[in-house]
Amino acid sequence: MRVIFFLILTVHIGFYQPSFGQGTAQAESRYRSALADYKQGKYAMAMEKFYPMTSVNAKTAYSPYAHYYYALSAYQLKRYKDAKPMLLQLQSRYPGWNKINDVYYLLGAVSLANGQINDGLDQLARIKESSLNKDVQALKQYHLGAIKDFLKLKELQKAYPSDRDIALMVYQSIQSARMPAQGDLAYAEQLDKQFKFRKNEKVEEAPKRSTPKSDTQWTKGYLDVAVLLPFRLDEFHTSKRRSNQFAYDYYLGLTVAKEQLQMEGITVNLWAYDVSNDAKSMEAIADNKNFQLSDMVIGPLYAGTFDVAADFVSGSNAIMLNPLSTDGALLKNRNIYLGHPSISYQTQKAAQWMRTLSPGLNTVIYYGNTAKDSVMAASYAAEWKARGGKVMSITHIQPDRESLESKIPSFETNKPAHIALFSSDGESGGNLIEVLNGRKLNTLPVIATSTSFNAQQARLSRYGARLTLIDADYVDREKETIRQFQKNYYNKTSTFPSVYSYQGYDQLLFFARMLSKYKDKLPSGLQSRKFGSEEYLLSGFDYTKANENQITPVLKYSGSKWVPVDR
Repeated sequence: MRVIFFLILTVHIGFYQPSFGQGTAQAESRYRSALADYKQGKYAMAMEKFYPMTSVNAKTAYSPYAHYYYALSAYQLKRYKDAKPMLLQLQSRYPGWNKINDVYYLLGAVSLANGQINDGLDQLARIKESSLNKDVQALKQYHLGAIKDFLKLKELQKAYPSDRDIALMVYQSIQSARMPAQGDLAYAEQLDKQFKFRKNEKVEEAPKRSTPKSDTQWTKGYLDVAVLLPFRLDEFHTSKRRSNQFAYDYYLGLTVAKEQLQMEGITVNLWAYDVSNDAKSMEAIADNKNFQLSDMVIGPLYAGTFDVAADFVSGSNAIMLNPLSTDGALLKNRNIYLGHPSISYQTQKAAQWMRTLSPGLNTVIYYGNTAKDSVMAASYAAEWKARGGKVMSITHIQPDRESLESKIPSFETNKPAHIALFSSDGESGGNLIEVLNGRKLNTLPVIATSTSFNAQQARLSRYGARLTLIDADYVDREKETIRQFQKNYYNKTSTFPSVYSYQGYDQLLFFARMLSKYKDKLPSGLQSRKFGSEEYLLSGFDYTKANENQITPVLKYSGSKWVPVDR
């Protein structure tokens, strides 16, 4: 893979003119200090040092270089909103600068990376230095190569009819198509005549990154992981179990995983931040220099702070994991991952399984009192209908036996193929099945969220083959790794682990291993990874098709224990 480097621009002291003012030695010292930070990959620190040198009142021979390296440092951090204004200011103040072509190139790179394709191409078209031709071609190939819509690529070619690089990409796209249309073949022939492509001509593969950022980030020898959870330290009381105990359990799981990773040769630094739903507090954290160096961000959990953190991550080299959410709408950019399968995926797999389990098309759906219960019920109804099924009714219930007796009909004339229950109260599951049994519907299949039952899954075996569970946090307590973890965890904390402890352990173990192995190629590494290739406490991880963890959340009883339906 070809790598494009932004060259270190050398300041020739002879370029200095007296009109720039006094203090040349001091200006040189400050500039060299900032440049040293840039070379070491300390981009946030470099930006802070370069910025004063860009003031209109601080003109020296180093001013245009300070502009350039401030913008380049911002580009390295994917802070494109900071990079572009500085480059435009440089262009305006120093239009005759002898490195102006580098400015056009960086402006083009910033715009393309920010999705402003036309502006990026316009900036690159201004470059008059032939030595940059191959870099320009590679940069276009990288960003335009991500466009999967062939019609959009053709529109770009028509908008830039003299751009040979775009024409070549369109030509090759047509030639590589399995069954190109006759019109497209004629179009390719027209482009070939216009630009006279060589038979063996190929566009060079552009780099994953167009700057040397990865050379420092991935050779520093450790991973910085920021943990943004609602620890609520101001309400901390050791005398009682906290309502946010899950945050502490999860973090303790992270600390155990950190020790395991260290034994594997992967060093992880955990940086904990107390974050609830106050956007201003998250904004302050996002401005923190240490936080800006994060390789991975876990959390936050609430909408007000999640959006702030997501905005930062979208302009950085970090990845972001929401450890608990099942909301697929949170996947706003390619750097964000969900530790769980989304509600949509869970109900999709549930409906798919129930469709194969019973030949009947009718279902009845019940849901509990939480927002998640109603969302899952609606999602399941849509999935069932999409598979040709019919929803006879969808009903809100209370968990008590008496209420369920009044809500569940006898089904004497029109019996459903199965019943679906989405509840978080822990009581309605057992009560619903008892009501069905009382009406001699002992074999009617039921699919339900595991949170509908207070009893441990092992005790649900009495419901036998009629019950299917939806549980993305299934814990197989017979696994030897679970038993060893419980023992190790208790020895370290004097408490037993909760499911959040398992999640913290598994999630850090997985992503730290993947980052250590694939580095800046994490997305392609996750997509090519064979599911189940490593052992984890819970059900494992599958990001081969999406940024949500598409493990199988549907469980059946195998005769001795609960297992995923497709394994």
